[in-house]
Amino acid sequence: MASVLAATPRAEEPVPLREVLARAGAAAERFGRDLQGIVARERYLQTIRPWMGSAPERVAEVPAMTSRRLVASLLLVHDPQTPWQLHRDVVSVDDEPVEGRDARLAALFADPSLEARERLRRITEDSARHNLGHVRRTINVPTFPLLLVHPAYADRFRASDRGTLHEEGATLRLVALRERGRPRVIRGDRLRDVELRALLAIDEATGEIVRAVLTPRGGDLRAHLEVTFARVAGMPVRVPVRLWEWYWVHDVPERDRYVEGEATYDDFRRYTTDASAPQVK
Repeated sequence: MASVLAATPRAEEPVPLREVLARAGAAAERFGRDLQGIVARERYLQTIRPWMGSAPERVAEVPAMTSRRLVASLLLVHDPQTPWQLHRDVVSVDDEPVEGRDARLAALFADPSLEARERLRRITEDSARHNLGHVRRTINVPTFPLLLVHPAYADRFRASDRGTLHEEGATLRLVALRERGRPRVIRGDRLRDVELRALLAIDEATGEIVRAVLTPRGGDLRAHLEVTFARVAGMPVRVPVRLWEWYWVHDVPERDRYVEGEATYDDFRRYTTDASAPQVK
């Protein structure tokens, strides 16, 4: 992706970086409002691959040590405190329906003592048990890059201008971000600080993120997250359509391997409910 995010010279006067970031912040807020209650299908391939001593630059071609295919429904519930938050409900694992899922959902939604967000949190936590590998992660959601430009978090990052791209009639500003100050946005195991850096391609006109490359670093952790956003019929703003990620930790017995994930997103639709459970098929 680094080769894709390469800037070209620009003749006209550029939009000031501060204005680009202001538009990006407004677009992040708009994403949460306009997509409130939107559900999407996630097809998520997770693999364990041997660590070859250097960071992979693309989906690896070496054979996987093991793999797992997840299909899930993702639900966006707008929350100003966690603007990137998606709730993942795993529907099937390796083409087999998740056992007891319907009964578990029915029980959660039949319990009058639980608030809606608590129900969704429990669904997400239960779905996390299907993640493959030895690395516990919570940033593997395609909306996470929105956090970096959201007004609630933007001041945590130092921005620098890396030029422009022109794609499909849009001018994209490349913006490098580096986290500053503490506490960090991401905390690793044993509460270790993880510094977050990123390179974003932002549509200058709309402020929407088109592509994002995130590189968390902290202690013995190395990680990489790429997300592509695109226009999809029926959606008012660009939505995530692909995620690629990998995680490697040095100070664990499994240091000879890393976790890789590749996900695609489609079937965007409105969330509806009946008397017992959400209709997220």
